[in-house]
Amino acid sequence: MTVADMPIPPEVQHTGLDDLLEAAWDKFVSVKGRGSRPTTFSAVYPRGTMAVSVTGKSCPLNCAHCGGHYLEHMVDIRDLERELERRTPTSILLSGGCGPDGAVPLASVIGLVRKHLDPQIRINVHPGVANDEDAAVIAENASVVSFDMVLDDLAIQEAFKGKWSGADYIRTFRTLSKGRAKVVPHILVGLRKGVIAGEYDVLDFLVGEGVEKVIFIVLIPTRGTEWENVSPPSPEDVARLLAWARLKKPSLEISLGCMRPGGRYRRDLDVLAVRAGVDRIVLPHPDAVAEAESRGSVIARKGECCAFE
Repeated sequence: MTVADMPIPPEVQHTGLDDLLEAAWDKFVSVKGRGSRPTTFSAVYPRGTMAVSVTGKSCPLNCAHCGGHYLEHMVDIRDLERELERRTPTSILLSGGCGPDGAVPLASVIGLVRKHLDPQIRINVHPGVANDEDAAVIAENASVVSFDMVLDDLAIQEAFKGKWSGADYIRTFRTLSKGRAKVVPHILVGLRKGVIAGEYDVLDFLVGEGVEKVIFIVLIPTRGTEWENVSPPSPEDVARLLAWARLKKPSLEISLGCMRPGGRYRRDLDVLAVRAGVDRIVLPHPDAVAEAESRGSVIARKGECCAFE
C-alpha cells in the first residue's frame, strides 16, 4: 500500500493546534467521563514487565532507526530461567531481532517459554511480520501481541530495508487477530526519516478493523544508528495525530508508549498528549501528570507494559 503525498487529513491541517486539542479533550471527557464521573489518566511505570530477547544481542535486519541498539538492555532468553528467579516479574515482553523477512523468530520458542513460566506470568510478544503459520502459533501462546503496523512502503524500504510491503502487515495483523491473544497495534510516528507519512492511513485502517486500543510510539534518533542525525517529528505534529485519533474514534484506548525522545521533547509531547485526551502514558513527565490532575482526572499508576493495561 502506497501512502498519499499529502497524508494529513485537511481537517487536521487546517485546524489550529489549540482548537484541535480542545476538541479532542472535550470528546475524551464526554466519552470517558460520562456525566459526573471523572476521567482517568494512567501513568505507567512498567517495572513488573521483563524484556526478553529470543536472539540475544543479534539483529540480522539492522534497521536504520534501531540498529539492534534496543536489544542491548534486554534479557537473553538463554538467561531467562535465572533472571526469573532473581527478578520475579509479573509479565514478560518477548521480542528480539528480526530476520531478513522482517519476522522475530518467536514461533519455535514461545510454546516452551509458556510451558516453563508460572501461569500467572503474562506474555507480551513483538513478532514483526510473521508468516501465517507462525502468526497462528504466536497468537495461541501469547497473552498480548504488540504489533507494529506500517502501511508506508517507502518507510518499509528505507527503515527496514525490507522487501515486504504494507500488505504483509495487513495479512499478519489479520492472522494474529484470529488467535487467542489480544492484538494491540503500535503506530511508530516518524518512521519515514522523521516525517509523518502514512500514520493517518494506519489509523484509518485500524479504526476500520474495529480496533479498540492503539499505542503510539515516536522515532528516537539513536546514537550509533544510521539515522542518529534524523530529527523526530515535532511534538506538535505528534499531538495532532493523537488528537485526531481521539476524534476519529472517541472510545479508542489511546496510549503514548515508552519509545519517544527524552528531555524537553518528552516534556512538551507528554503535556500535549494529555491535552489531546490520551488514556495513558508510559513513564510520563511529571508535568504531564500535573496537567492531568489540573484537568480533574484521577491518576491511576500502573506497573506493567501498557499493552497489558
